[in-house]
Amino acid sequence: MKRSNLFVIVLALLMSSCAGHKKDRWTITSPDGKITMTFRLQEGRPLYSVSYEGRSVILPSAMGVDFSDSSAFSGQFSVVSVDSSETNTSWTPVYGNRSEITDHYRTMTVQLKDRLGEGALGLEFRVYDQGAAFRYIFLSNDSSSQQGILAEKTEFVFPADDSCFAAVCPHFNSNYESTYDPALLDGLSPDKMYYMPFLVHQQGQWVMLTEAALDDYSGIILKKGARPHTMKAILSPYPDKECRVCPPLPDHSPWRVFLIAPRAGDLIGQTVVLNLNEPRQIRDVSWIRPGKATWPWWNGRITEKGLRSGEPSTEVMKYYTDFAARHGIPYLVVDAGWYSLEMDAWNQPEKEDVLTMEETRRDFYDIRKVLDYANSKGVGVFLWVHYSSLIHRIDTVLATYARWGAAGIKLDNYGGEDQLLVNTLHRIIRTAAKYHLLVDYHGAYKPTGYTRTWPNFMTCEAVRGLEFSKGSSNAPEGGLTVIHTVTIPYTRMVPGPMDFTPGVFDLDGTAAFPESVPGTRARQIAMHVVYYSPIQMLPDYPRAYESAPKQFDFLMKIPVTWDETRFLQGYPGRDIVLARRKGDTWWIGLMTDNDPRILTVDLSLLEEGKKYQAVILQDGDHVRKDPQDVKITGREVKKGDVLKIQLAAGGGAAVRLTPKP
Repeated sequence: MKRSNLFVIVLALLMSSCAGHKKDRWTITSPDGKITMTFRLQEGRPLYSVSYEGRSVILPSAMGVDFSDSSAFSGQFSVVSVDSSETNTSWTPVYGNRSEITDHYRTMTVQLKDRLGEGALGLEFRVYDQGAAFRYIFLSNDSSSQQGILAEKTEFVFPADDSCFAAVCPHFNSNYESTYDPALLDGLSPDKMYYMPFLVHQQGQWVMLTEAALDDYSGIILKKGARPHTMKAILSPYPDKECRVCPPLPDHSPWRVFLIAPRAGDLIGQTVVLNLNEPRQIRDVSWIRPGKATWPWWNGRITEKGLRSGEPSTEVMKYYTDFAARHGIPYLVVDAGWYSLEMDAWNQPEKEDVLTMEETRRDFYDIRKVLDYANSKGVGVFLWVHYSSLIHRIDTVLATYARWGAAGIKLDNYGGEDQLLVNTLHRIIRTAAKYHLLVDYHGAYKPTGYTRTWPNFMTCEAVRGLEFSKGSSNAPEGGLTVIHTVTIPYTRMVPGPMDFTPGVFDLDGTAAFPESVPGTRARQIAMHVVYYSPIQMLPDYPRAYESAPKQFDFLMKIPVTWDETRFLQGYPGRDIVLARRKGDTWWIGLMTDNDPRILTVDLSLLEEGKKYQAVILQDGDHVRKDPQDVKITGREVKKGDVLKIQLAAGGGAAVRLTPKP
């Protein structure tokens, strides 16, 4: 970490910023002065509000927690102390949307004492140029040492019946695989729950609700509040217990985060969620290497040369290993079905031995032989394992996988984000780090920035991804749509990496293994620029890629991590133009909805005085008849030039801009 300018003020800043305010109101502003967060007591009850450029983002909203022993807490508080400070540092992530991150914020810590009981509660507020956040601090004293938390009183009161993009949470143990659908706040159902991130379009700005630094606590789901245009926080229940967060309590809650920007796309690549997490706990990160991965499961494990497609086996995995080695693909993902039948691994995970191959299958599928072969070819292997099969002997299993030569695990689960699950997941990630294993988590909850602290936690799913197009009908639980895939860059992807698994070339599969992928092949390639995941899948079979060598070469050159990210234009569910830089090369990804459109790309982001070679991959001239039709063109460009790119309905394009010698 590089510390540039640490400016600490204790009460002087507070007194100056609160001049002219009532005694029971305190404010703190962002370093650029645009975002203001206000705390006050109203008849002893804590309230907060947020504004942006003088416009209300969140009206005065309730704060607080319900403890399991309420005798020490009446809910009527008085302020004991208020401390304020400003911090300005920077740090270098192992990977990410950008190579250098500034951590500049102002903070205010409030200590409260219950007026009638013995209870005490702390509040910490932080305001950045990109957003604001607060968290509860659980002060150690006799009245709180054995307290559990039954609920939070946290509310989010919006100033109007604004439009939003909301994803329904069907139940607490679900896996964040809903669509983000447009709605009005007051039109949301009071009987449903909704996931974070939760995106709201207000007059003059967009605001996203999410949380950061979820650890030793239950994640929150949103529900419609009793008042108009109000949402409230609901803690996920701890299994078989009354408390939602059980004792001993952590020092503090996760952060309740408000990301704010003039355009929805300006939220992409934000750093607030990462900055609110603890610094990296892994000293040597040389073994943590982002990259692409071949993933045979999605396409049905299609092979050729006399090999039997479909059924996983040693020879099939060697076939995909050879494909990876030929093209410099660093990873192979061995999905469910290696230590037992795939459905047994899912349906009875507690019974499965994840260290032993079933006797009836060992003669044709030996994971040790797969690992030895892959390592001899320089290809790292992710081993699939179910969460419930792992949790009772985490250290033993992960130590064994590392000894076998695995590069990481693809950890899969049914869903959920209760305190017990969160703590167990984090123990798995920390133990994996001890054995130099990477982690890709599926059946996951929303990312909250834990990748900063433990960067071996590379990516997670928590999205309605490509697997929903597996099969001929594109209809498992609703399937995929092009509108969904151009909405999630503005919603699910904002808080952290998203393992959507894009990159299909054969959009309808084969007769034996049909697929139904919406949109065009060019769109699938564009997703590798737009969607961020440090482990990015190649889900199709080798012949699908190798039969289009120029297109595959273009796809393989797209990086998986970036030095800079810039949103250029677009609107959730309609279109997106997103630029990313790696070294001195810029990449631009474009996607549209069901309407064909011409998107204009202003190249003012290029360096002055340099000429660039633009390579443009886009929908081909015959794409209406054949969505797999792609054309690649080139031209010389410079700063200030404009590209006009035609996209088909459900189409996409990707542009590579390389400086000329």
